[in-house]
Amino acid sequence: MEAVAWILIIGAGLWFFSHVRRGYRGEDQPTLTHRGSGSYRVQVVGESNYQRALERICGGRTEDGAEKYITAALVLEDSNPYDKHAVRVDIDGSTVGYLSRDAAKAYRTRFKSNGGRAECPALIRGGWDRGGKDKGHFGVLLDLE
Repeated sequence: MEAVAWILIIGAGLWFFSHVRRGYRGEDQPTLTHRGSGSYRVQVVGESNYQRALERICGGRTEDGAEKYITAALVLEDSNPYDKHAVRVDIDGSTVGYLSRDAAKAYRTRFKSNGGRAECPALIRGGWDRGGKDKGHFGVLLDLE
């Protein structure tokens, strides 16, 4: 009986640590990664509402601005009060915008098959500050087909 208890304890421990190591999100499927052609043609919308998050991700504003390549998480947001088909774009755990309505329609079925989450390469550009009124917004482009 004691051997069975130890086997159960060890088995539970191995299961727990395997999920922690993978970044367990309450689902068994890994995040689906999409890669495009490297052209970064899909524009994220609504970034003007998330400038502080983008500034933090880029390490602040500089005179020349940012050109930061990073990974974005795409999350189906069915509970969005403005658009029940919204696809949210998160970078480093912060929301930075959304896919446009047309882009959300095009990609939504791909993401649904994987629990509503996917990742793709992203490019953050802009965010310069040259003093006075010469200050640029950050923008986000995604590398999706």
